[in-house]
This record gives sequence, C-alpha cells and structure tokens, in this order.
Amino acid sequence: MELGSSMNYTTRDFELHKVARGGSGLYEHWYPNHGMHWNLLRSAIEEQRGQQGDWKGFIWHQGSQAVWSAQQYGEDRSLTYYGNLTGLVSEVRELMFQNSITWRCKEEIPVVIVQVGFWPGYKDAANRTRDAQAKFCNQDPRAVLVKTDDLSRYYHYDAASFLISGNRIAQAYQEALGGVVECPDERVPSSSPSEKSMEPSMSLEPTVMRLETDLPSSINTNELV
Repeated sequence: MELGSSMNYTTRDFELHKVARGGSGLYEHWYPNHGMHWNLLRSAIEEQRGQQGDWKGFIWHQGSQAVWSAQQYGEDRSLTYYGNLTGLVSEVRELMFQNSITWRCKEEIPVVIVQVGFWPGYKDAANRTRDAQAKFCNQDPRAVLVKTDDLSRYYHYDAASFLISGNRIAQAYQEALGGVVECPDERVPSSSPSEKSMEPSMSLEPTVMRLETDLPSSINTNELV
C-alpha cells in the first residue's frame, strides 16, 4: 500500500506483479533455467508481451533463507549469494527488455534490492548476505539498496515495518532511474546523472553459484513514464 502511494504516479495507472513463494531459495527456486519457480517468474514477465503494458523495473525482496542455510541444508549459501543474485538480475532484465519498448538496453532497467533485515542469530551469515546485496548495488548504476535492519526486531516484519519499507522501496526506485548507463551496443550514456560508478557486469552460469529467495516482485505500467 505504501509502495503504491509513494510512487508519484499522479495521472497514470501502474501495476505491481508479485511472484513469490515463502521460504524459497535463490538458487534452488529462482535461478534462471534451474530454480523450481523460475518458469513461474519467467511466465509472469513474458505474458505481458503484445499487451499495452511495459516493464519498468524489478524489486528483489529475499535473502533470509541464505542466512540460516548452513543449519537447514548443511551448506552456507551466503557465500555464493552475490554471484547468484548477479545472474538472476541479468536474466530478469533481459526478459523485461525483450517484453518492453521503453529501454535502449537491459542495463537501463531499474532494480531495487531489499536488504536482509534484522535477524536474531546467525550474525556472520546475515552480514555476508547483506554485504553481497550491497556489493551488487554498488557495482550497478541502476540498482539501489533498501536497508531494513533498523525495523522489526523479529524474524518477520511487523505492520509498521511493511509501511516504512514500502516507502523506502518507492524512493529507491526513483533513485535508480537516475543512474547513468552505457548501453553495450550504443555506448551513449543516459541523460540522468548519478554518483554511482559503472563497473563491468558479471555473467555467471547456474552451476557456478548456489543460493536462495522469498519475495521477487516486478513493476509493470500501462503507459510509458
């Protein structure tokens, strides 16, 4: 609710498509061409093809499964979170680019990463997962991190935390739109200035890294912004 009301779309409608499975992991459930729910996410993006909709961004709200994965699966997946997140976002952007008309290249599509919040216990794994999420955003000019570890003191967010994080996500999306991007084919920077630096992107095969997911969401609008 707070996310929608904070998006500053005063004269145009927009849609938020939520694709989620509770307790799911990035690599096991969402990684491209491997995860159990990848086809669900891919279908949600591709079904807009030919319609008036136009994908405007991707929100990734996940990471808690990586924090306690060593206890649950016998493998610390926080160690591979960065590589898996990089591979997932790259493929999601490619699908959105193929099913949109706004962007010159997939790298222009804004991404918001909601960082793992406060997590009682498993401090080292939680910090590694947060660091991986922050690293991705620091190396991508159109990705912005939303911190939530100052909100609820429990495993799950409370009502106030949802409202606050929704507002932060909306602000982060607007910030991500301002990132300067050099499209690989055009080599022409977008017009919006940004303080973030552009670094080479990473391309990883699904077999290289492993990890987890909970709440991937994506933004689609009925009109161009």
